[in-house]
Amino acid sequence: MPIIYLLLLAYSLLPVTAVAETDLLSFADSLAAEEDHYRAITEYKRFLHYYPQDARAAYAQLEIGKNLLAGKRWDPADRALEKVWEQYPGSTEALLAKRLHADAAYERGDYTGAEKRYRELKDEQGANKLPALDYALGLCALQQNQTKTARDNFARLEPALSQQLSLSLDQYEQLPQKSPRLAGTLSAILPGAGQLYTERPRQASIAFALNAAFIYGAIEAWNNENYAVTGILSLFELGWYGGNIYNAVNNAHKYNRRQKQQFLENLQQRLSLSLGWQQSRPELRAQFNF
Repeated sequence: MPIIYLLLLAYSLLPVTAVAETDLLSFADSLAAEEDHYRAITEYKRFLHYYPQDARAAYAQLEIGKNLLAGKRWDPADRALEKVWEQYPGSTEALLAKRLHADAAYERGDYTGAEKRYRELKDEQGANKLPALDYALGLCALQQNQTKTARDNFARLEPALSQQLSLSLDQYEQLPQKSPRLAGTLSAILPGAGQLYTERPRQASIAFALNAAFIYGAIEAWNNENYAVTGILSLFELGWYGGNIYNAVNNAHKYNRRQKQQFLENLQQRLSLSLGWQQSRPELRAQFNF
């Protein structure tokens, strides 16, 4: 009789186990959808611990990497994504993991690393299978101020897309720029003039007022034969004067970077890359919106 009870108990647990396996992954997906990334990672890891041979194991490992990326945990995300193609080579998840691996380097500003990863992915898959990677390589080149290399990469895309990107590059090369040398020279001649040139009127007024105040104070102290105060004020003025020139030069560099970054962000918004499918095979697709 006890044996019968044990058999019934074991039988009753079988469907519960099957449901738990499905629910575990579904629960992890729901947490990821709610952007509760850290708890989602825990649940995906739990699924892999209990069901390492499941057909969805590659998916779970990929989701761990994606949720780590969402939390900007770059190094753990790299390791999680590397596990996907190491443990599940040839899977569609492995291809997507390599793409995300390259995207992560670009997102964190490692453009040299991103270029290397995109190029490895392109060499592995073949230029004809993933032509949109040339666009990603072009962006990496632009971020490193390598306009000619970017143009060469864009030229490998489809003719219509390549032509549009070539026009965009012409616009990129004609972006308004501020000369750091001129900005510094203007502020050396008249404190605040360089800031005004770099479109920072508030900083210009502050630089002018502070330098004028210290110069006026030093002159007044000299006229009153208070030479100690004159020396102290002159010393402070030298600091403000030099800082005013440095600030103008720095503003020019910031202005130029901002112009380029805004252009690249607009370009990326107009052209989106996505992973699609063709005859049950993954492919990267590009869509350009004007």
